[in-house]
Amino acid sequence: MNCLLGIFCPKGAAVCGIGALQSPTDVLYLAGVLLILVLFVAVFAISMGIWMKRTEVMVGKDAPEAKRTLTPTQKFILAASSPTIGNNYKCVIDIWETRQSEAGREYAKKLFEWGWGEFTRENARAMAQDCLNTGYNIKYREYCSADRSSPEVLSRYSDFQRALLEEMKRQYPKQGMLAWDLVRALSVVGGAYMGGIMEYEEAVQIAFEACRLLQNNFSSWDDMVGSYTLGYQFWRGEKKTDRLKYYRKLKKTWIFKIPWSTALRESELGISIW
Repeated sequence: MNCLLGIFCPKGAAVCGIGALQSPTDVLYLAGVLLILVLFVAVFAISMGIWMKRTEVMVGKDAPEAKRTLTPTQKFILAASSPTIGNNYKCVIDIWETRQSEAGREYAKKLFEWGWGEFTRENARAMAQDCLNTGYNIKYREYCSADRSSPEVLSRYSDFQRALLEEMKRQYPKQGMLAWDLVRALSVVGGAYMGGIMEYEEAVQIAFEACRLLQNNFSSWDDMVGSYTLGYQFWRGEKKTDRLKYYRKLKKTWIFKIPWSTALRESELGISIW
């Protein structure tokens, strides 16, 4: 108490102690300081509680039934979506039943419009197909095929982007930042499904195609996320590791119990295959 008074008492440290409270004003001053501290601790505790709840939702701790009933192929799609799930984007495998909530649908719509533009089925299909077929990885392919010492090529990219492209050449000479595009395709159809502009059957089949391409081009979850992270940083134009941290957090949960070598089967998507 004496130390606290020494810090906050208006009389200064020289008169620190109970005796420093020489007037009602001093008592009110100390009470005000204590009230501010209590409010600060309360706000901090509430913020931590919200963050912990979000983390629990993110890692699926509140979805034990979904953990038991998802097929291996659905689990693979969920795991492949992990870098964007951690950043609040949506996955077509709706284990938390977010789509049932109007607030959840509206949130998915806002995220989609922020990242992809017009919130329509046609635009979602076009964006997903662009990610599957062209995407940002075309910049890597163009860079590799061009004369990288020419002024024209050098002017297209910042020093940071050129350094990333060279890193891609060392680590992923064939794939480049392909994983960035394919995981973005999962994000597009996840947001479209969650927001209500794309049916599950259509969205999950696009997700299935993206996951087959991921399996065909990468050797492990870490391998996939390495390419994804380089692409994410290229897109941002700065070194960012937040989504890598989300992935590492999720990797400790049941979501990543599914092996990379899992056989992907359309019959496990939960749709009718004609």
